[in-house]
Amino acid sequence: MLRLSRCTLFTLLFVGGCGAGTDSGGTGGTTQPTGGSTGGAKPVACTPGDTSNLVSASAFVCDANTPVQIEGSFYAYGDGFSPPFSCTKLTPFCLANAGCCMTGTTVVDPLYQKWGCGLGMELNDIGGKKSVYSGPVKCFDIDLIGSSGGNEVRINFTQSTNTANTVSPFVSVAAFTNGWSGRVCFTDAQCPTWAATKGCTKAVGDPGTPYDLQIQVSAGSTPTSVGAFNVCVSKISPVIDPGSTGTTDSCTTVAGQGTITDAAGGTAHVQCNGQDYIVQSNQWGSTAGQTLTYGPGTKFKVIVQNGTGVNYNPSSFPSIFLGANNGHPTAGNELTRVVSSLNTVQTAWTWASNNATGSYNATYDVWFSNTGQAEPNRTSPSGAYLMVWFYKPTDNQPNGTSTASVTIGGKNWNLWVGTSNGVPCYSYVAQQSLNSLSFDLNLFIKDAVSRGYIQNSWGLTNVFAGFEIWSGGVGLETTDFAVTVN
Repeated sequence: MLRLSRCTLFTLLFVGGCGAGTDSGGTGGTTQPTGGSTGGAKPVACTPGDTSNLVSASAFVCDANTPVQIEGSFYAYGDGFSPPFSCTKLTPFCLANAGCCMTGTTVVDPLYQKWGCGLGMELNDIGGKKSVYSGPVKCFDIDLIGSSGGNEVRINFTQSTNTANTVSPFVSVAAFTNGWSGRVCFTDAQCPTWAATKGCTKAVGDPGTPYDLQIQVSAGSTPTSVGAFNVCVSKISPVIDPGSTGTTDSCTTVAGQGTITDAAGGTAHVQCNGQDYIVQSNQWGSTAGQTLTYGPGTKFKVIVQNGTGVNYNPSSFPSIFLGANNGHPTAGNELTRVVSSLNTVQTAWTWASNNATGSYNATYDVWFSNTGQAEPNRTSPSGAYLMVWFYKPTDNQPNGTSTASVTIGGKNWNLWVGTSNGVPCYSYVAQQSLNSLSFDLNLFIKDAVSRGYIQNSWGLTNVFAGFEIWSGGVGLETTDFAVTVN
């Protein structure tokens, strides 16, 4: 559903940072000051605060000269102050013991002009001049308290100083009644399909050009999505090393670097921490031409891709794997392993779109043999495929049908059940697109075993990560990949 994140500035609070615009509720609105928002008068002595929590009663962050390199104001914004608007005026809106707060009741509006209420924090406003944030922080740990009143909450990262009549990339947080805590990275914020005509252009997996962080209670278009809310942000903690989200960095020693230009396929061996992996072009659905650069280590990038999939089949699956298939074994790998003997299958993968166009996914592809033995010459598994999709395009989907929603590793997934090459295919599709994750793949295997899809006597033979490309895909890149089987 289309809900605009355009904001009207609260004239009686700190001036907002969401772009010049007029009040869509019809009261005339306020024009944003030249040079961006300031959140009120800057403190005479701008001294660094607590960089472990940027929320304070001062409603100002003075940490430009600290390792987080963030400076700017907090501000409140919304679609108005009085009925039929969503927000209730709070003065001040930042308090020492509660954090920065917003309250009100969202409004039914099928036209989405009453779009909600929000709090923002500038990331780089020094001397009254707002600029894109380019510091070392990649993510934020955020604590929200209170109730969102049955309303979705969006965590936005604005992409310019003027966001009038635009939608900013966001992470959607489901309605909550007793607070919410989580980590949100620049790379996590996405543009839904419906926002393409509303100025939302950030590519999946890219950090974009963040100016402000915004936390917004979104109004609804039906009575069931309307409710009274009272939400305070009590903590915003910058994260310079995002660990298991935003990016991964698995390899301390690497080997292997070059180019694969074979239109019909092609492989190359690379190493991460002494473990051998194979990068493959894998242009199995087309022979129109594909070129990858790879390395150093477990990195690869699509630089040429001329194929187009036919009958819903991808053109190619450029990927990297641990295991053995089609006569290509990785040296010294720990596969094949009987499923019942697996303790953990720890893996990490980070990918970026680099503004790639076309239709593609980003997915793991895991093979199982029904004999429990290695199958080094097969071009498909004898037992089943298990896939973990980090990203799903709007125009293509996994084989089969969506049968369940599950939570694994702290993320929500839709489970699809179908067949491919005559064997079962079980696809776990992230409900919120991911560009990076470090996780135990065995948690997905155990879930499939509990559903009777995979047998404990079967063997794990291959773990791939890459991109099924139906069209386009130039620029798709794996920047980190590793698998450790215990």
